[in-house]
Amino acid sequence: MYTKIAHITDLHLDEAFPIEQGVQARERFQHVLEDIQHEGIQQIVCTGDIGEGEGIQYFFEQVSAFDLTITLGNHDSFSGIISYSQQKTASGTQQLYYSIQQDAYKCIYLDSSQGVIDTPQLHWLREMLDNLYPIIIFVHHPILGLDLKVDKIGKLQNRAEVQALLESTNKEVTVFCGHYHMESNLQGKNIRQYITPAVSYQIEQDKEEIKIDNEVFGYRIITINQEHISSKVKVLSHANQKTITR
Repeated sequence: MYTKIAHITDLHLDEAFPIEQGVQARERFQHVLEDIQHEGIQQIVCTGDIGEGEGIQYFFEQVSAFDLTITLGNHDSFSGIISYSQQKTASGTQQLYYSIQQDAYKCIYLDSSQGVIDTPQLHWLREMLDNLYPIIIFVHHPILGLDLKVDKIGKLQNRAEVQALLESTNKEVTVFCGHYHMESNLQGKNIRQYITPAVSYQIEQDKEEIKIDNEVFGYRIITINQEHISSKVKVLSHANQKTITR
C-alpha cells in the first residue's frame, strides 16, 4: 500500500515579476495540473507563494477536485489565503501550521511566511516531534543551507535553531520545501531535504548572482509507503517533457 503526492510550489500567479520575465504562470500551472492528472495523483501539497489578486481565487478553483493541503510562503498572507482554504490551523493565530497522520508518517506543515519560525510555532513543533513516527515536514523555506547567492539573501532567519531542533530528535526527518526555485537534494545528519522546482520559473544555482531560467518549470511526485519515502522531479517545458528521478 502506498500514497502518491504531487508537491507543487512557487506558482506566483498574476504577479508582475513572472510576467516581466515572459512567464505565463497560469498556463504553466495548467500544464502541471494536467500532468498530475495524467499521473493519476489525487493528493496535492502546495508549499506556498501561490500568487496575488485574482490569482489566489483562480488557484483554489483549479485544485478544487484534488485533496489539497497547503503551507504559506513569503509572498502569501494568512488573511489573503485563509478565506479560500479549508485548512484548520493548530495555532489559533494568524499563522497556518498543523499536522496530519499520513500512513506510517507524521506530516508537519510549518508556516514560514514571515521569514521565521517564531517561538510559539517552535514550541508546537517540539511537541509534534515527540511521537513514535518518522517525520515529514512541508515548509516553504529550506531548513538546510546551500552555498548559493539565493540562500544568502533569502534564507529562513532562524533556520539554525529549527535545524538544531530537528536534529535533537532521534527520528528520520524528511523535508520538502521550495522558495529557491530549483531542484536540490541534501542530507544533513538525520535530515533529508528536497527542494522542488517552481511551477513558475527557476533560479540557476549560482554562488555570485541571481540568474533567472524561464525556460522550464516543474513539480515533484512523492511516494510514501510503510517502509520508505521516494520522490522524482518532473521538469516540463512547452516543447518537451522529461522526468528526473532523484
